[in-house]
Amino acid sequence: MTGHKQSTEGYLFGICGLIVHLVILWGVLDANFYSPVLNDLPVVEPLSGAPAKRLFLFVADGMRYRTFSSEPAPFLKNIIKTQGTWGVSHTRMPTESRPGNVAIAAGLYEDPSALFKGWKENPVDFDSVFNQRSHLNVRGDSYPAEWQDFDKASNSPITLDSWVFKKYFEWLDRDAIKIKSRKGVLLFFHLLGCDTAGHASKPHSKYTMLCFGFREYKESLKFVDQKIKEVVKSVDKFFGDSRTAYIFTADHGMTDWGSHGSGSDDETETPFIAWGAGVSHLSGRRDIEQADIAPLVASLLGISIPVNSEGVLPRLYLQSGNQEYGARALLNNIKQLLNQVKGNRLTASGEGSSYSNWRERELEKMIDKVEKLLHDNKVVEAIRVAEETIEKCKSYLYYYRQYQKNQLIVYLTLMWLGWIVLLVLKITGTPRSHLNNTYKVKSRKDSRVIYYGIAALIFVWLGFCAPLVLVPVYHVKKNEPIRIIIGGTVLFLAMVITAIMQKLTIKKPDKLLILTALALAIYPALPTVKPDPQTGIVLISVAVAAVALVIHNLPSHILIIELLRLALTTLILTGDIDGRTGLSWIILASSPISIFLHPADDVKKRLTGVTYGLFCPLVLLSASYEPQVYLLLAIHLMTLLDNDNNDEELKSTGHCRRSLSPSDLMLYILLSFFGTGNMASISSFDPMWTKHFITLFSPFTMSALILLKLAIPLILVGCASRVLASSSIFLAVLLLGDCLSLPLIFTVTPQGSWLDIGTAISRYAIAVTLPCLFLVLYHLSSPLMTVDFSSRKTLKKHLV
Repeated sequence: MTGHKQSTEGYLFGICGLIVHLVILWGVLDANFYSPVLNDLPVVEPLSGAPAKRLFLFVADGMRYRTFSSEPAPFLKNIIKTQGTWGVSHTRMPTESRPGNVAIAAGLYEDPSALFKGWKENPVDFDSVFNQRSHLNVRGDSYPAEWQDFDKASNSPITLDSWVFKKYFEWLDRDAIKIKSRKGVLLFFHLLGCDTAGHASKPHSKYTMLCFGFREYKESLKFVDQKIKEVVKSVDKFFGDSRTAYIFTADHGMTDWGSHGSGSDDETETPFIAWGAGVSHLSGRRDIEQADIAPLVASLLGISIPVNSEGVLPRLYLQSGNQEYGARALLNNIKQLLNQVKGNRLTASGEGSSYSNWRERELEKMIDKVEKLLHDNKVVEAIRVAEETIEKCKSYLYYYRQYQKNQLIVYLTLMWLGWIVLLVLKITGTPRSHLNNTYKVKSRKDSRVIYYGIAALIFVWLGFCAPLVLVPVYHVKKNEPIRIIIGGTVLFLAMVITAIMQKLTIKKPDKLLILTALALAIYPALPTVKPDPQTGIVLISVAVAAVALVIHNLPSHILIIELLRLALTTLILTGDIDGRTGLSWIILASSPISIFLHPADDVKKRLTGVTYGLFCPLVLLSASYEPQVYLLLAIHLMTLLDNDNNDEELKSTGHCRRSLSPSDLMLYILLSFFGTGNMASISSFDPMWTKHFITLFSPFTMSALILLKLAIPLILVGCASRVLASSSIFLAVLLLGDCLSLPLIFTVTPQGSWLDIGTAISRYAIAVTLPCLFLVLYHLSSPLMTVDFSSRKTLKKHLV
C-alpha cells in the first residue's frame, strides 16, 4: 500500500513539475513577446485628394538586397535612375506563418500567437491595407501546394511567378474594366520563385545540377524584372491616366546557403523601390523599416492606416510638390499611433487618476499645434513638429507595452525559486513521521501565532514588491579592479586544485576515454550550418561505421542487415537512389527492429545495436560532421561502460557498475545536443537537410525530422544512462537544468538585433526544456534496451 502511495506521489510530482516548466517557459515569453493586436481601436478617417487611384505591390519572396544590387535587373534599375525612389527595407524576425508579409501589409511585426494557429490556415485577425474594404478592391487566388517542391526537376520555381502574372493578365482582359475608374485599388503580387529557387539551388550558386532541376536564384530575379516591365506597360496602355503607383520589395532575404533565421544582413536587408503616382524621384539611398511600408501604401491610396500599425510614414517618398498632403498624412499617422497608445494604456494599467493619461494629453496638444500650423499655412514647421510627435508616440507605445513586464518577471522568478527549493528538499530531505490525531491541537485560545504569521506574510510581500517602486543606488568604489584581480586569482586556483584532485583520484585513466572526450569537446565550438552539404564528410563517417561493424564480430544475420542498411543509406546519399520514393522512410521505420535483433541480456551489444539502429536515419538528416559526433559519443560511452565493468575496486565491493554523477550526465546531455546542432537548426531552416525524406513544402514534417535529428544523440545518452546511472539522480539533473535557466530568464528581451533576440530565446528555451526532454527520452528508451527479438521475450530485469 505504501509503495502504491509513493508511486502516486511520484506521478503527481512529475505532473506538477511539467506544469511548472510549461508555465515558466510560456510566462517568460509571454512577458516579453505578446500580441500587439488590439481589437476595437478607432479607425482614423482617410485623407482626400490621394495622388494614386491604384497601387501595384510586388513582393519577391526571399529576395535579398545584396543580390538585387549586384545582379542585372534592367527595368527596375532604370526605374531607380529615372523616376523612382529606392532604399533598403530593414526587416525583423519572420515567424513561421507569414514571414514579413504581415509587416508589409499591416505595419506590425508578426503576432507571436500566430505560431500556434498553424501554417496553412492562419486567420487574419488584425487590420491591414487589405481589410479597408470600403476603399479597397483586392483579388486573390492560390496555386496548388505541390508546386512548391524544393527538388523537382520538372517544375521550375519560375512556374510559380509565371502563374501569378498569368492570373493578372487574365484579370486585366476579363474583369479590370469594372474597376477602371475606381479609387483605392490595390493589386498584390506574391512572387515565391526567388524563395523556392534560393532554398533549392542557393543564392550564391551559378547553376545547380546536384539532382535538382531548379533554375538559378538570379534567373528568378531576371524573370520577375521582365514581367514587371510587361505589367507596367499593360497598365499604361489600359488605364492611361498616370494615377498608378508601384512598389517592389521583399518580405525577407536569404543566406548564401539558402536559409533564413540566423539574423545576418543578407536575411534582414531587402530591396525597396517606389515609383509612379505621388512618389518623388530622389537620388541616393533612402532606407526604411519594413513596417513603414503600410503607412506609405495607405497614404498613396488615400485609405486608412491599419489600426495596429507601428510604421512611420517615410515622408520623403511622397512627391515633394505636394508638401501639405505629406504633412496631413503624417498627422493621420500620429492620430493612428495615439489611438494605440490609449488602447495599450487601458490594457496595461486600466482607468486611473487624471494624471495617468498625461502622455495622451501631451500628444493631443501637439496634434492641435500641428493642425494650427497647417491652418496658418506653415507646412514646413508643421512637418517638423509632426515628426517630433511621432517619435514621442513610438516611445509611449513601447512604454505601455512593457508596462507589466518587470512585475511578471518578478512573479515568475519567485515561482521558479519556490520550485527549485522544492526540488532540493525532494532530493536531500527525508519524509517526516506521519502525524496522527494524538499530536493534533484543537481550540487554541491564544491566536497570536496566527496574527503574527499573517503580519509576517504581509511584510514579506511588501519587501518583495518594494523593488518595483524603489530603485537602489550603488556607488562604485575605487578598489573595484582589486576585487576583479582577487576573484580571477581565486577562480584560477580553483581550476588548478580541481585538476590536481582529478589527477590524484583517477586511477589508470583509459587513453581511449580521454581521446574521445577531447575530440568531443571540439565539436560544440564548430559552426552548425555550412553553405553546402559536406557529403564527403558524411560518407567518411559511414565508412568508419561499416569497418567498425565488421570488427564487432556480430552474428551473420545481424551483420548482413546492418551492412544492407548502411549500403542503402550510402546510395541515397550519393544520389544513386531517390530516398523520397519511400526507402528513406523504410530505413527510419526499420531502426527499432534493427535494435531489437541485438541481444538485450548483453548491455554492450544492445548499446551497439542502438548506435547502429539510429545511425542511418541520422546520416540521412546530416549535412556535415553530425555522424562523427554521434560515433565518437557512442565509443566514449561504451568505453566508459567497459571501464566500469573492469574496475577491480568496484568488483571487490560487490558493485557491477559505477553510477554517473548528475553533473556528468548533464554534461553528456549538453554535449549531445550542442555537438550536432542547436535551436538555430530550426530557425535557420534549410530544406536540404530533409531532402532525402521530403522536398515538398511541409513545415511540420520537416521540423519533426529536424527534431528527430537533434533527439537521436539524446536517445543514445538515455540508453547508456540506464546502465551507467541510477534513476535517483535524474531529479538532480533536473535541478541543475533549472538552476541554469534561472539567470537566463533576465536575458530574454524583445529589443536588439534579430540575432540577439533569437539567441536569448534559444538559450532560455534550451535550458528549460532540455532536461525535461531528456527525462522523456530516457523513459521512452526503455524498450530499446529491454525488448529482445533474439530470445522472443521482453526482459523484466530493471537495468538500473
